[in-house]
Amino acid sequence: MTHAKFEPRRQRWWLAIPLVAIAAAILAYAYLRTTPSHPEPTDTPEASHAGKVAAETVRVAEGQLPALDIGPAGQRSFSDVQQAIGNIDFNQDRSVGVTTAYAGRIARVLVKAGDDVKAGQTLYTVDVPDIAQAAATLISTAGTLRTANDTVKRAQALAQDNSIPQREFLQNQSDQQAADAAYRAARKTLQLFGLGEADIARIERDKAIDVEMAIKSPIDGRVTARSAQPGLLTQPGASPAPVTVSDLRTLWMVASVPESDFSLYRIGQPVDVRVQAWPDRVFTGRVSYLGDTVDPSTHRIAVRAEVADPQRRLRPQMLAEFNITLSAPVAGTALPATAVVREASGENVVWVAAGQDSLGSLFKRRTIAVGHADDGQVQIASGLQPDDRVARRNALFLSNLYETDAE
Repeated sequence: MTHAKFEPRRQRWWLAIPLVAIAAAILAYAYLRTTPSHPEPTDTPEASHAGKVAAETVRVAEGQLPALDIGPAGQRSFSDVQQAIGNIDFNQDRSVGVTTAYAGRIARVLVKAGDDVKAGQTLYTVDVPDIAQAAATLISTAGTLRTANDTVKRAQALAQDNSIPQREFLQNQSDQQAADAAYRAARKTLQLFGLGEADIARIERDKAIDVEMAIKSPIDGRVTARSAQPGLLTQPGASPAPVTVSDLRTLWMVASVPESDFSLYRIGQPVDVRVQAWPDRVFTGRVSYLGDTVDPSTHRIAVRAEVADPQRRLRPQMLAEFNITLSAPVAGTALPATAVVREASGENVVWVAAGQDSLGSLFKRRTIAVGHADDGQVQIASGLQPDDRVARRNALFLSNLYETDAE
């Protein structure tokens, strides 16, 4: 009896499950219909307020101001300096290729490259056969002169007593004069071979016939080149010279400058020279020569300066940068080079602070004229007042920003 009553009640419970599921679906549908949907996120960036806002005006965001270093222009002295590139060279006015005056073979070489020599110091000797003949002539004429001098002395004593004819006495005097002239000519010949008085006196005293001719330095300086070797045949004007001596206390700085700048240069203008080997040292000099002709291919003119180098640090053919001061320093308005923008049109501009609006700081484009440049500073010739506040750094950023329209 109990079991029969329980079975119908259990069947009614399973019949209720579909009804519950249908009710839950209805409630969920109603919820979705009444709940607002959320918008999908987008990647569209916020509009920028920096850029061009009007003619000659640009706006900058406040966070960008520190990088611009806003401030007034300064004052400093500028020298009128012309810059160019050239080369160091020997002072050709004080550089000598020492050659022999007569053909012969080099006998001895007494110096080497790099030696410092004095004027009159023997550099090398040359065997010259003609010297032997000249030495023999000197010895012969010296003996003849001594004999003639003795003869004249005796004849003069006899002539006073009328012991010899006057005609004979005059002949003795004529012979003595001829012997003296021949002797002097022989000495002069040896001098032409480069022999000094001491050398000639030694030949005359010792009756030595020496064929070596001493080749001596005409100046104080340093041996900068030596091609001489014993046994080498040499002759007058040989190229290259057996020995070259240069005075290195002064050197030349030689440069080619544009024809259009030629009127700026004058003899005597001071020159500062720098070379890569000594970047922290300045060598001083003065313009010593301006070219007399213009190179027809490049339309450039040679400018030469004598540069002092007492410590002998410079070397010929070093690349040199030089500054020539054209006038005395002049005080003027100055800005850092980073404040000036040279545009494609050729104009130079700066950006002057022009207050603010609600979205940022404003800057006005100002055309200026520039003068000299020195040590990262630019002289402002016109277009800017001393109390104007400008962007002293990253002015190029403002010029680029000007190409972008602000929102």
